[in-house]
Amino acid sequence: MTVDWAIISPLVVGMIAAGTGWLTAKIQHKGRPENALIDQLQEEVASIRTEKAAEVALMKKDIADLKDEQRASKKRERIRDDYINKLRRHIEEGKPPPAPEWPDGLYE
Repeated sequence: MTVDWAIISPLVVGMIAAGTGWLTAKIQHKGRPENALIDQLQEEVASIRTEKAAEVALMKKDIADLKDEQRASKKRERIRDDYINKLRRHIEEGKPPPAPEWPDGLYE
């Protein structure tokens, strides 16, 4: 089972932010040392959000690259299959060498 960080990350960050908001509301009237802790927690939440956003962006780019690679692979496979069928027809018809030319677009 794979973990979908694109869904889980915002949820975790949201829970942390909600917890921080609750702590802020509860502690705000207590004074200066608590405010320092709140500021620290808010900075940590902001840092986590930035990290996760960067990770999600990188994952999206990786997925797009993999999709492009898969499309190119499928195209090569179709071209090869067509060429194999062309070679088989050439042989079945009893035609002598040379074999049909290599197809265009195989290694684009």
